[in-house]
Amino acid sequence: MMLSGNLTIGAVSLALDMAQRRAEVASHNIAYANVPGAQMERANFGSAIALLQQVADGRDVNARSLSSVDLHSSTMHPVDTLDGNTSLDQEVTELALAGAHYQALSEALNRQFGLMSLALSGDQG
Repeated sequence: MMLSGNLTIGAVSLALDMAQRRAEVASHNIAYANVPGAQMERANFGSAIALLQQVADGRDVNARSLSSVDLHSSTMHPVDTLDGNTSLDQEVTELALAGAHYQALSEALNRQFGLMSLALSGDQG
């Protein structure tokens, strides 16, 4: 099934927002890793992932619903329940992965816009 342009852009935009939120959460956790009494944050992307799965499965999804997903719900965990060094390594890895995902999605979106531009201009190259 071919996705409409709005739905494709909406899905990629939501995925970009998710990568950004992952980076924000990891940055928060890194910044507060050694602060006594601090809480580790975990983002909850359940509704966003379910919606993106619907798009991938070809089910009818309103493109506007992709932009209305709340990505700021999260859970907090006391730092002292996690192994400090391991969790800090995990958070740095999470931050790096979020950056890599954001970059890959940005490049894919740029290619999509490039193809749309070529289609509109009729450039035969």
